[in-house]
Amino acid sequence: MTEHLIEVPPLSAKAQAIADKGRWGLSSDRQTGALLRTLAASKPGGRILEIGAGVGVGSGWLLAGMDSAARLTTLELFPGLAKACASVLAADGRAEVVHTDAVDWLTAYAGPPFDLVFVDTTILKFERRDLVFAHLADGALFVADDLLPQEKWTEAHYPRVERFREEIMAEPDLVPTLVDWASGLVIASHRKSERPGP
Repeated sequence: MTEHLIEVPPLSAKAQAIADKGRWGLSSDRQTGALLRTLAASKPGGRILEIGAGVGVGSGWLLAGMDSAARLTTLELFPGLAKACASVLAADGRAEVVHTDAVDWLTAYAGPPFDLVFVDTTILKFERRDLVFAHLADGALFVADDLLPQEKWTEAHYPRVERFREEIMAEPDLVPTLVDWASGLVIASHRKSERPGP
């Protein structure tokens, strides 16, 4: 995909300007954003969860694909980022920004399952994704990025990513595809495996 052909949603552009000014370099790139927009559009009326809002670049892409009945909850640990994200998304009533530790939030969450979850944080991607899987609807999409080598990675991060790539392909309740494109992604559909009866 040629990046200059990708039209950036206004909210994502606004968030990216804030990220650039604050030298926040962890936002979703245009290719990943365009994919998120498409995937969100596949869930009309859906409940969408983003884990790791940053300043709202990815949120803007998700909202651009969502219909009027869909709802986005986006979680952010750092108060300054959460505040910036809430400011960017304030005009869109479909979005809720929650300043929280996502592990704690998911542990306590007792609401309806989600139809699409975009995981853009380390712990819930590599260590506690069981908490995410517990809140996926049947047929829900699980999406995670940053799975291809990047300059910002430490040496310790490489084996963690390789382990994740192997483990995610073996998850019994997922139908996953690794996409070695953009920053590197996994897109997986949640389908509870059929257990044999007694």
